Amino acid sequence: MTEDAKKLIIEWIDANHQPFDELALKIWQRPEIAFEEMEASRLQMEFMEKQGFKVSRPEGSSPTAFMAEWGSGGPVIGLLGEYDALAGMSQVVGAEKKPVAEGAPGHGCGHNLLGVGAMLAACAAKEALAKGGLNGTIRYYGCPAEEQLVGKSIMAACGYFEGTDVSITWHPNDFTYVTDATMTAMVSAKFRFKGRTAHAGASPEAGRSALDAVELMNVGANYLREHMVDQDRLHYVITNGGLAPNIVPAEAEVWYYVRSPHDAELASLFSRLVNVARGAALMTETEMEYNLIGGCYNTLPNKVLGNLLEKNLMDFAGSPGFDADDLAFAKKIQDSLPQAQVTASRAKPVPVAESDYVLASTPLPSWDSGRYVMGSTDVGDVANIMPTSMCWGATWPVGVPHHSWQAVACAGSPIGLKGTVQMAKAMAGSIYDLAKDPTIVVEAKKEFVKRRNGREYQPIDKLMAASLK
Repeated sequence: MTEDAKKLIIEWIDANHQPFDELALKIWQRPEIAFEEMEASRLQMEFMEKQGFKVSRPEGSSPTAFMAEWGSGGPVIGLLGEYDALAGMSQVVGAEKKPVAEGAPGHGCGHNLLGVGAMLAACAAKEALAKGGLNGTIRYYGCPAEEQLVGKSIMAACGYFEGTDVSITWHPNDFTYVTDATMTAMVSAKFRFKGRTAHAGASPEAGRSALDAVELMNVGANYLREHMVDQDRLHYVITNGGLAPNIVPAEAEVWYYVRSPHDAELASLFSRLVNVARGAALMTETEMEYNLIGGCYNTLPNKVLGNLLEKNLMDFAGSPGFDADDLAFAKKIQDSLPQAQVTASRAKPVPVAESDYVLASTPLPSWDSGRYVMGSTDVGDVANIMPTSMCWGATWPVGVPHHSWQAVACAGSPIGLKGTVQMAKAMAGSIYDLAKDPTIVVEAKKEFVKRRNGREYQPIDKLMAASLK
């Protein structure tokens, strides 16, 4: 009976994915940026209620965050969904750069697929657990503002993740595999300097330039790069440089992202950057203040969960079923990229079949253990609260980067939808196995406790503030 129940996952998804596809396209057609995902969250909440899930939002929660829950007893298994888009990334489904509306947002990270794929997995697993008579609770988390790397930490503060044993998620990509790499911890902060205006030509000695302070801070930060570990990163943009060249700027601002492989290293690096800012203020006789906008933890891979997800990906989920039309569209998209970029993407430590050089249909075994991905995600917060595993899923051609118009085009295409279905099957199969054998959850928790080494989770901004005292 139980094996038949697990097979039901494939049958149910194949028979019922169409409404989910339509939902993913609705969200793609109406992209919304971080914390403004009112339509996406509403559509998802209504959809999950119709599927028999109980939808809830804790008091004080973000208006675009929610949880949809089904089942009873343990284990309690979470699926992480996202649906925010990127500003200025509007693009039609086509192989040439062409916005739907100039300057409008677009799904350059495929979050319209990400959330709906997790929903599809939750609903399929629900049917299988019911047929198999298995205990277990499935929680789908609608998570806002991943692109600002703060949504899940805010949800954690509201108590969303309390009582959840493990979590599983996925993300669009050009190849399919379960990642065992670490994505970096990150903090976002704006540094504001206040000086004194004066006529820049007639009385420059009377002025104290806030812009000078910003520029000196950036010079200091660039010298700091020589004395960081290789995986550390500093990125900045000047968001306010003054009003006119003949006025000594009394106010200026620079916005920094600081990244490090682990939270402790991040706290140290951010503290050093703040000292650089203080030095710039001292040199220019200006005042400095900074605002911690938010941030996220590094991801914490869990081999027990990762091995389970990989088994379901390789042995259970099957092929995404890309056809000749998909391959032709993928080739046109790939031809819009620099050839060196495509070649570099194919260079994996595991063999990549030549048939997958354009559109990767074959899942790869996990190959990135011990490596660092120099991007960041607020999945890291959840991964430092409970055992978590993440899979990359091929939803665009080989070589396409995240946050590109090519990624937007594919996220609204059959390629994106078919890759999403494959991910849903792998995640739903993993949920079923966890419910059938809760000892896997026990082992995943043991690994998690060992890796956290007794450290209590706290939001990254509080961790940074503590490092500066």
